[in-house]
Amino acid sequence: MAERTVHRGLPDPQGIQSKGFTLRGAMGFVEAKYGPGSMDKVMALADPELHEALSGLIHPSAWYPFRFQVGLYEAIDRAFGRGDFALCREIGRHTAEAEANSFHKVLIKLASLKSWLRVAGSMWGMYYSAGNLRVEEMGDAGGTMSVTSFHPISKAFCEDLSGWLQKTAEMSGKKGVTIAHTQCLLDGAPACLYHATWKE
Repeated sequence: MAERTVHRGLPDPQGIQSKGFTLRGAMGFVEAKYGPGSMDKVMALADPELHEALSGLIHPSAWYPFRFQVGLYEAIDRAFGRGDFALCREIGRHTAEAEANSFHKVLIKLASLKSWLRVAGSMWGMYYSAGNLRVEEMGDAGGTMSVTSFHPISKAFCEDLSGWLQKTAEMSGKKGVTIAHTQCLLDGAPACLYHATWKE
């Protein structure tokens, strides 16, 4: 797999792991949107290490190198996207809904969005071996989330998380949700910031 830049002050991306849920979610998105067999096109664009991993059984609760998740996003974008990672935002939207069972969807609507995102922040460590997701501020018309102590590796991941946050807000009943990734760790900022606006 291609070498990635190690940004000063960020964790070494080679040491970060993520759960198999993330890989299965992205693969499920491809098959749902583009049909059976569509993963073959993605696999053809994956590097040998990622190709080998995806060819086997992906265990949802097992840890995998985080670079596999990012590499899969980038391969999906090369196969079906425009090269701007906008498609990765759709992956995030898909996984937000796919991972939320009926019980969770009810909770999202009954609880405040701020409370639910705080729960999501506390669950970050269940999916990633490094980093923190936190609610910085939340009001009636918007809010800001931050990711710190993490190495996104690629803006593909940042777009994915933007989509996840957008769909989560929509599932809570918010309308016209927009997410702007206003600061990025990859650009030297102290945190990735995601600013959301919406209508009740």
